[in-house]
Amino acid sequence: MTSPPFDALAPAERERLEAAADLVYYADEDEILGPEARVDTLYVLIKGRVREMAGDETVAAYQAGDTFDARALVAGRTAHRFVCHEEAVAHALPRDAVLALTETNPQFGAFFFARVSEKLARLAARAGRRELQTLLAATVRELGVREAVFLDAADTVVDAARAMKTRSLHSVLVRRGDAVGIFTSSDFRDVVLDGLPGDTPLAARARFELIAVDADAHLFDALLTMTRHDVRRVVVTERGRPLGVLEQVDLLSFFSTHSHLIAERIDRAGTLDALAEAAGQIPQLVGHLVDAGVKAPHLARLVQALNARLFARTWQLVAPPAVAAASSLIVLGSEGRGEQILRTDQDNALLYREGDGVDAAAVAQAAAAFSAALDGFGYPRCPGRVMVDNPEWRGTPAAWRDRLYRWMTQPDDEALMRLAIFLDAETVAGDAAPLAELKRYLDALRRDDDALLARFARALERFDTPGLIAQLLQENAPLDLKKAGIFPIVHGCRALAFEHGVDAANTFERLDALVGRHALERELARDLAEALSLLMGLRLRAGLAAAEHGRTADTVVIPARLNALERDLLKEALAVVRRFKALLRHHFRLGAF
Repeated sequence: MTSPPFDALAPAERERLEAAADLVYYADEDEILGPEARVDTLYVLIKGRVREMAGDETVAAYQAGDTFDARALVAGRTAHRFVCHEEAVAHALPRDAVLALTETNPQFGAFFFARVSEKLARLAARAGRRELQTLLAATVRELGVREAVFLDAADTVVDAARAMKTRSLHSVLVRRGDAVGIFTSSDFRDVVLDGLPGDTPLAARARFELIAVDADAHLFDALLTMTRHDVRRVVVTERGRPLGVLEQVDLLSFFSTHSHLIAERIDRAGTLDALAEAAGQIPQLVGHLVDAGVKAPHLARLVQALNARLFARTWQLVAPPAVAAASSLIVLGSEGRGEQILRTDQDNALLYREGDGVDAAAVAQAAAAFSAALDGFGYPRCPGRVMVDNPEWRGTPAAWRDRLYRWMTQPDDEALMRLAIFLDAETVAGDAAPLAELKRYLDALRRDDDALLARFARALERFDTPGLIAQLLQENAPLDLKKAGIFPIVHGCRALAFEHGVDAANTFERLDALVGRHALERELARDLAEALSLLMGLRLRAGLAAAEHGRTADTVVIPARLNALERDLLKEALAVVRRFKALLRHHFRLGAF
């Protein structure tokens, strides 16, 4: 009993519970709990499968690692039957022993009885502890340090300023005989404030009592040294010899695994080859941050920021200056929402103004080069051709207004799909005003058109949201996370945001805005946010596992292979999705179609 929620127990608590437990066996179709029977045991499956029945209907399924039934344990009775579906062995935990622990250990109790949002918050707290362990274990050498730049004590403060600017540094080391000192940007500020001339020798202002840490010291020690001495950098030494400088910003960005350095490489890239190298580091960053316990929504926003810089820099390199200056590069779909982590199909569009050497032919040539460049970076072409090299996804503001008007007034399935994609648009390069103006135009067209909103929301009915019963009763039954959970949340929020004129593209921001406009209950919005976070995390881990084995990432998981806590949370998340879909069916009167 070391898996969740039992990992929340202290060793002494776990020992008491194990001492009170019995080991029980059930054959196929044995009844474990009957309706209205007294419940005085919590079962933890070691092997086999159990189904929960309401009359003749299976309403839940359990497998190795799962517990049942916490709700019945609290109530003392159950209205359902629990039947052995496949030969089972389980721990039988006495009711009194379990409830006593839930009273003295709130974290243990929360995993049984808390809302899905509260359970997920506790998972995040555990991930945070893993990040702290990473900080405690990693060394300065593993993080890497900025290479030392040495000047002579006779060099001037202007020489130091020039070296710092050229090398993008905040400090230089100063040699004076056998001694080594440091001169920083803060010291240069003091030179200016003191009115000293630019030819002041560094020997007069450098500090030769270095605050240093060894290259093999733990990062925690480096942070502690900075805190104790109230400094923003320390000199890194090996056997007393200076190797370089560790900046506070480098230390604090450790958990971003050098995401800021990737961004700098993108901004400095002068060729597509250099950009390709920087783009190749983003998947590595994702893997490191997942290992560090960073939650999927936060990771998605970081990746969105890096991708935005990558796409913007690519457009600057492939488009003639006149075209780049007259255009707005837009990302769409999950990229626009900031909810895409692993590389996926290109979804982008272009707005441009004609004139001054900018015409449709010049734009088309640049757009083709852009799509080809992204394909070379590992962002495959969109099968639906939602890309700038497709004339349907680029144009002048007037052309885009005509396009949007057509989608709104002739809303067949294709038009509604394109409209949904466009509603998630975000500008990543060029002037953001043209896109904002188009969204205002779209909002004006939408007003008071309830029939259009209902047709738009109807896409929610394209996919079913199961309760995991079949998937858990069959060994390898798959579940498509996107169809079953992610799409209903995303599109449901998109439809409500469209109805209420919410500008935000990100689903989490849309949820907050909808609560602020009293369009959604706060509790439901919180549960939807946590459910989406869980589904994004499961999808991410499945994608990383597929990539590790050389397979193309998809959105499918095998629920029976998840751990007990993940299965429990997935069940609750899908229950939240079903509740949301029921609300939307009523709100948009989808039953009328």
